[in-house]
Amino acid sequence: MNAFETFSIDPSLTIDPDQLKLLYQNLAAEKHPDSGGDKATFEKINQDYATLQSPAKRLKAFMEIKGIKFDSRGAVSNDLMDLFMQVGSLVQEADLFIRKKSAAASALAKALLESESMELQDKLSDLIAQIEQKQATITTSFATQIPSEQLSQTARNLAFLEKWQAQLQQRYGALF
Repeated sequence: MNAFETFSIDPSLTIDPDQLKLLYQNLAAEKHPDSGGDKATFEKINQDYATLQSPAKRLKAFMEIKGIKFDSRGAVSNDLMDLFMQVGSLVQEADLFIRKKSAAASALAKALLESESMELQDKLSDLIAQIEQKQATITTSFATQIPSEQLSQTARNLAFLEKWQAQLQQRYGALF
């Protein structure tokens, strides 16, 4: 059974997140081990929900169902290369600052780093917003027919965007 079948949804790249959440909540409540369901089924429901929530994973699942070959190896497309460089640079800058902040021994030393922390928070927020905008642009294109030869690259791009977003959010959280 694939992720779409778990929630009785026709395989599609576009899914209403609110509808998916409602389907998940109802199915999870019904199949939860505390409600008489079994653990393996409940774990499968959670895994399939995570698959359908993620545009990259949903696209890969869709391609698998449709028998479209997917090669996860490869680089991001050229239009994401600048973003890739920005993410790499900002992650490195954040990691250096986090090490500096953790080495600060006194409250005064930490307080002196606060303005740098706030500046870094702004940079991270801005880049996360750029990534979210890029993801939204790509997922909006799901409403149109994407040529099958472009689906692998689109899935790779989305997977990279999700990875970069998680890296930046982790660094953002580490600033506090």
